[in-house]
Amino acid sequence: MAAILFEQPWFIGAIGMVLTIVTFYGWAQSGNPIAFRTALGFAVASFLLVLLNLWVVTDAENLRIWLADAAAELQSNQYDKVLKRVSPDHSERVASVSERMKTVKFSVARVSKIHSIDIDYKGTMPTADVRLNAFVEAESQGVSGRLPRWVRLTLEKIESKWLLTDFEDRDAQHEFIRSRSGME
Repeated sequence: MAAILFEQPWFIGAIGMVLTIVTFYGWAQSGNPIAFRTALGFAVASFLLVLLNLWVVTDAENLRIWLADAAAELQSNQYDKVLKRVSPDHSERVASVSERMKTVKFSVARVSKIHSIDIDYKGTMPTADVRLNAFVEAESQGVSGRLPRWVRLTLEKIESKWLLTDFEDRDAQHEFIRSRSGME
């Protein structure tokens, strides 16, 4: 429910508009002052809920911003900023890629599609499982290439900052194949 309330202002606005129009129509047909007040109430409540929706930034929205910023930093080869996004308790795979990353010069790095952001608030600190498609163009040791990938990131929230703890990457069609084969 919170996801609908805080992450989809168009949904709240559309429901409020429909309720306002229906009750306003009811007032126009009947002349009942209660219907008019109800229509005004729906209009004001919808407006306030949309404002609240735009004002509140959820963890899922923060993660979308985090992903866009990380991709921009990677594209501009700001490795020190990218490495600040890694948790001190990271996996061996993250450590290995962190070392190799310094030898790569990125010309393009972007998130193509976010498939899901699953946040778990159980335990001592919130964790997030993010599945996405990414695309990079890079050059390393004279060899350049373009690489679309399916990526799964595991992040944890430490002191109000999301930090990477683990990741997995596969062929870019992995999510499509997973959903078609019923593995979800």
